[in-house]
Amino acid sequence: MKKKVKLTREQKDLQIRKEAKATLILFAVCCIWNIGLAYGLSGTGIRIAGLPLWWLLSTPGMFVIAIAGVVYLLKKVFIDFDLEDDAEGGAADAE
Repeated sequence: MKKKVKLTREQKDLQIRKEAKATLILFAVCCIWNIGLAYGLSGTGIRIAGLPLWWLLSTPGMFVIAIAGVVYLLKKVFIDFDLEDDAEGGAADAE
């Protein structure tokens, strides 16, 4: 696991927004993939191993994309940092 990074309050806010934006983008990609293929291929009637092609590509396919997306987010977007602010000379030092 990576070492925790020290960030200022502003850097923490920017990082949180970056992670939230990236997560929402991945969610949107998964939704578009699932709905697009489900409705786009539903009229073809193509079957593989008795299952409709639209289902094979939309549902398990979306799962694969979601897992690959989460792995990408964990490696490239998310960083490990403390959410709590460091107390500077306050009551937290007495604990």
